[in-house]
Amino acid sequence: MALKQNRLSSAAISKLLLTGFVLALLTATHLPPNALVLPVEVNNIDKVFHFTAYAILAGLLATSWQLSSGILTSRHLRWVWCAVAIFGALDELTQIAVGRDCSIWDWSADAVGAACGLLAFVWLRRRFIARATEAQ
Repeated sequence: MALKQNRLSSAAISKLLLTGFVLALLTATHLPPNALVLPVEVNNIDKVFHFTAYAILAGLLATSWQLSSGILTSRHLRWVWCAVAIFGALDELTQIAVGRDCSIWDWSADAVGAACGLLAFVWLRRRFIARATEAQ
């Protein structure tokens, strides 16, 4: 029974992290372009920020889902990628209202970042499963 309690608490923690990250991401992406808290754009480095943020988002979403309902299949992971890619597109479109650019290149960095985040999720999951198997 103790194992189930730990699993539930891990699921709850991952959901809180996911929620906090989504709120931070939406806040950061909807600040006006001249906000002092935003990093200065140099040589399109913002694409690295997009890539990284959406890799983290996809990894957190997959982790939360897996901890809540069990091992994700490739079909589940495709749904995660689609959800994150659609979220990225909607995020880009809603930035227009605050005077920020809506860019297909930013969205492309989001989508590629999400795919790489899911690849990292699968790789880490395999490593943890292999370690758990060795320990038994």
